Amino acid sequence: MNLKFNVLPGEVIPIIRYDGMRLLFDTGASTPVWCQNINTFLEFFPSAKKMNYKFLLTGFGRSEEELVNFLKHSNKKDVAVYFADVYSIPEFILTTEDGQIVWKDLNVAVTSRRFSGVHIILPYTMFGGMNLNFNQTCVNPEIVIESPKAIKYTFVKLNNKFSKSILQYIYSQDEQKQSLTKAMDIF
Repeated sequence: MNLKFNVLPGEVIPIIRYDGMRLLFDTGASTPVWCQNINTFLEFFPSAKKMNYKFLLTGFGRSEEELVNFLKHSNKKDVAVYFADVYSIPEFILTTEDGQIVWKDLNVAVTSRRFSGVHIILPYTMFGGMNLNFNQTCVNPEIVIESPKAIKYTFVKLNNKFSKSILQYIYSQDEQKQSLTKAMDIF
């Protein structure tokens, strides 16, 4: 199945409007990040559940030096700025007239830190086993997602070297029942 979405006019990065939200497809990201506020997130995803781990917000205009300095000399005030709560959305669905793809149990870092006017950043790790293309050769640029399966199961990798309560990245698979060890061997 192929899902096609028109990129918003005038955008040089792949942002689409979908179901009242602006979605950014980001090949440099490893975890979905909500970039509005918790109340707006819960309006869009009322069945989301808060998880017992957090996500360290790198990027967002921060230099590597700022991040290293925070990790060496963190304080309570900085923790709230650098770490985001993580919520699990039972079903995140993208639909077009040609079909739909459902991500089961999608973990999303939720922050109020604004980024390019988008609601949510969708990372490349969501699209495992699929082709994700930003087609800029047509008159109206588009995002094309090609997937052999309509349902994708998402899993998390916690950062065991740093802290078991820190989300490192998410990934998706076609199969629901597969051991974490077996799944992680592919990385």
